[in-house]
Amino acid sequence: MLSIPKVILYAALLCSPFTLSADEKRDNVFKIAYAQSWAPISSGSMDSVIGILPTIMEEIIHNQMGIEVEHQGLPWARAQQAVKMGEVDAFITTPTEERLVFSRSSEGIVFPLRFQPIVRIGSEEEKLFVSEGDILEKLASRRYCDVLGNGWAKRFYAEKNISYQVVPTLDICIKHLVHGQTDIIIHAEPVSSSFIAKLDVYEKVRVLPIVMGSSPEFPLLVSKSSTFGQKFLEEFDEALSQTKEHGVWETLLRSSNSATN
Repeated sequence: MLSIPKVILYAALLCSPFTLSADEKRDNVFKIAYAQSWAPISSGSMDSVIGILPTIMEEIIHNQMGIEVEHQGLPWARAQQAVKMGEVDAFITTPTEERLVFSRSSEGIVFPLRFQPIVRIGSEEEKLFVSEGDILEKLASRRYCDVLGNGWAKRFYAEKNISYQVVPTLDICIKHLVHGQTDIIIHAEPVSSSFIAKLDVYEKVRVLPIVMGSSPEFPLLVSKSSTFGQKFLEEFDEALSQTKEHGVWETLLRSSNSATN
C-alpha cells in the first residue's frame, strides 16, 4: 500500500496516542469494502484493491491507530450489502438515510469527491467558465457529456434543466472534447485526471479549479453489526482531524492520486 514518508507522520502524531482497547487492536482486523472499478479512487478485486481511499485508510487506521486493516474490492452493490450484513466493518460513501439504518457515520469527512469542469485549452469555454453560476448565465447552450450511470450528473443537469450526452465511459467524453464534438465535461476530478493521463491529452484539455457546490463528501460508515463501535469512531475522528491539522491528509490525497495516475 502506498505511504508518505514516515517522518512526516511521526512528527505530526508524536504526541497523539490513541486509546482503543487492547482487545480491539489485538483480536480484530478492521475490514473495509471499496468499489472495485473506480480508479484511481479504488480499483482491484478483494485484497488486491488499491487507490486513494485504501491509501488514506491504511495510514489513518493502521499506521496511526495501530489497528490492522483488510481492504476488499467488491462490486459496489455487493460492497454495500457486505456492510449491511456485517460481513465487513465499513465503507466510505454518502451517508444516505437508507445507509444510516445499518451503519454509523464518522463526524469527519474522509474524502471530498470534487466535481470539476474540463474544457479544451484555448477554447471560449475556458475563458467564460469562472464559477458554477456561469453554467446557466453564459454556458447553458454548450454541449455537455457524461457517463451512463452517473447519478450525480443526472441530478446536476436536471436541476439546471440542461441536456447532456450520455456515453458508456469517460474516455469517450474526453475524446469528444479533444475533437470538438463536446464542449464541457463536469466529472469527479481524480477520475478525470486519471483518464486525461491515460489518453495523454494534457496539452489539449484542462481541468478547471472550480468545484461544484453539490460535490459529495464521504465520511466513514461503520456497520452497526461491527464489533468496532462508537469508541472506534471517536478515535477515528480524532486521528482524521489530526491528519488534517498537520497537513498529512492533503499530502495523502495528492500523493496517492498522482501515484495511481
